[in-house]
Amino acid sequence: MVTETMAKFQRELNSLQGLTIINIVFGGLAMSFGIAVGVQNILSLVQAQSLLLTQLVLITLGFLATTISMRWVVSSAELLDSATDMKDDYTEKKKAGIDEEGLTGLIVKMTAHYRENKPTIKTMMLISRIAGVCFLISGAFNLATALTNVMTGVPQLDVLASIIGTGLSFAMATASFVIPHFFSKYSKIWDYRLEETAKAENELKKRIEESEE
Repeated sequence: MVTETMAKFQRELNSLQGLTIINIVFGGLAMSFGIAVGVQNILSLVQAQSLLLTQLVLITLGFLATTISMRWVVSSAELLDSATDMKDDYTEKKKAGIDEEGLTGLIVKMTAHYRENKPTIKTMMLISRIAGVCFLISGAFNLATALTNVMTGVPQLDVLASIIGTGLSFAMATASFVIPHFFSKYSKIWDYRLEETAKAENELKKRIEESEE
């Protein structure tokens, strides 16, 4: 029983780590894109030596995208750090021979962590799926580029780069969809644990009030 619960707990931790990593990667790419858009349009304004409304709007959007992405990367990194600490704690206790009481303590710690960060984690699941769509589009673009390069007879190195880009994009897209899909199952388990904890707390409060009357 303990061994089965340990395996489930480890899968939950791995899933949480995977979700945070996907969000960090996508947040980093979005931040890079925002910086590129901002810098490119600032250079356009400098070259034009006049204020152009389109460039000003794009610079603003690029700045907002960079700021939001940076904050999201930091938030995701903090969650990843917490998940890593819990996994390290679990690994140490597992090596020492974890018992049912120790495992229960880790589950309670995980549940408390989920309750504290529930809104952020739910948002991460949504962003992961959005990232999946973006990676699919990127993969399709790289695939089209690879096919075009093959037909036009460009250097094999360029074709290889396009193929590698296609593979990486589709791999990230798959992970972006699969991880939140499985993670949603674990989040339902944690929601159930929170409901049971709330019921127990209410029952305890009720009994205390009755004893004081």
